[in-house]
Amino acid sequence: MQSGRATEKTDVYSFGVLVLEIISRKRPTDSSFIEKGLNIVGWLNFLVAEDRRREMVDRNCEGVQLESLDALIAVAIRCVSSCPEDRPTMHRAVQILESEVMSPCPNDFYDSGSD
Repeated sequence: MQSGRATEKTDVYSFGVLVLEIISRKRPTDSSFIEKGLNIVGWLNFLVAEDRRREMVDRNCEGVQLESLDALIAVAIRCVSSCPEDRPTMHRAVQILESEVMSPCPNDFYDSGSD
């Protein structure tokens, strides 16, 4: 990000932010974060440090299996790591989501086995 060039790792970071937006139903710069000098990733890091990561989940989410939710949060945490080398590839992120969160998409159009 500092170089101003898009890379696979910046795309993975953006994907992680998108996952956090979906889970929390908040924008990356929600006013509740700004008041505390944070953004959505800073908020996540704060909650993780306090072992309160599930508090980021929108209260209107009902019927979600906790194991799937925990796996989704774990993927988001890895994707928004401050160290780009620690972020998974998008291919690996999809593999994790398929194996731990959802069943693979039975569609000839989509093949997660390809890069």
